[in-house]
Amino acid sequence: MSKKSDRRLTLALAGSLIAAGVMLGAPAHAQINVPQAGSGGAGGSVVAPTVMPRAVTVEQALAAKQDIEAVIEGYIVQKESKHEHYTFRDASGKTILIEIDDKYVPTGREITPQTLVRIWGEVDVHHRKPNDIDVKKVEFVDRR
Repeated sequence: MSKKSDRRLTLALAGSLIAAGVMLGAPAHAQINVPQAGSGGAGGSVVAPTVMPRAVTVEQALAAKQDIEAVIEGYIVQKESKHEHYTFRDASGKTILIEIDDKYVPTGREITPQTLVRIWGEVDVHHRKPNDIDVKKVEFVDRR
């Protein structure tokens, strides 16, 4: 298998695991059963999340209190005056500012306000202005 195939498989598996956690309403957890410090060897257990939090809607990204991954489907509806900045709208109609470096803009197809895309990136949390998303990947979503 090539590195590209390995990465696609890893991303697909990770996406499936995360989607399962989202669908069940709770993150997946790993059970860690190790001796507790100062207990003389008696076991103690800790439940640790195995899936990092992820924003899947604009509303979640806007409400995030820390930098988290965002994977959201929607539409790039407007180019802002600042270079590489756009307004993104999800299915709920809520919007958020996104930044897409030119190198991450897909080639070969035109993106219009009616083109459904999936953005992958990181929520940037700000204290004096609304959160935005630093996009690292844009992919076309074909609903057939």
